[in-house]
Amino acid sequence: MSLDLSALHPLTRTTAEGEALWVLGGLFTYKAVNAETGAYLACEVQAPQGFAIPVHFHEDEEEGFYVARGEVTIFLGDEEVRLSAGGFALAPHGVPHAFRCETPDATLLLLITPGSKHEALFRELGEPAAERVVPPPPTEPPDPAAMGQIAARNGTQIVGPPPGA
Repeated sequence: MSLDLSALHPLTRTTAEGEALWVLGGLFTYKAVNAETGAYLACEVQAPQGFAIPVHFHEDEEEGFYVARGEVTIFLGDEEVRLSAGGFALAPHGVPHAFRCETPDATLLLLITPGSKHEALFRELGEPAAERVVPPPPTEPPDPAAMGQIAARNGTQIVGPPPGA
């Protein structure tokens, strides 16, 4: 992949800016997308205590997890680590991983490179946020088969349920 650095422009986003989506019961806000950075997606995730995503791996994207607030458990392969604000984890492509929010104020920053597949994945799994708040809990659990198909179309393979499910 060739990166045209001349196409990049300075970018700032306030806490109230960036495309906001409700995804699986969490608020996902794009702080920078691949088209703006040329290299990665920066996505803020705010979710209720107990929110967890299915165990999965990416075919060709690397994913970093920076805990901005609260506590989050990161699952990487066979490892389980509870991180507090300021903690970081990296899931290289091909490594099964997941996360679970352990506190009601948990906020993560996901850094995914190259990121364009994840932009599409989150949009397809979610919906535009009606407000910039954590959504109400889903009335029905997501359909695992449909979620697996959406993930596969976007370079992600789901290999297990959310931790604790």
